[in-house]
Amino acid sequence: MKLSTLLTAYGDDTIQFQALDQCADSMNMNRGVTKITFGTEQPIGPNGTVKMGLVVWLDRNRVAQLIADEKAEASK
Repeated sequence: MKLSTLLTAYGDDTIQFQALDQCADSMNMNRGVTKITFGTEQPIGPNGTVKMGLVVWLDRNRVAQLIADEKAEASK
């Protein structure tokens, strides 16, 4: 299943997202491998976090442009 198909089926109104670099406690790079420790408000249950988290990497500049475009369209 493609990620876009999963997200569409799940529904925009019920998806939460958290920018990893904005909730990071630490970020370190060693020999080309980045290790990130982060915090979240998602509670832990017997099978891990109650809600499943996914790491999705997106081009930062493209995301900023898409958000700006959406805001511009909404203000028309």
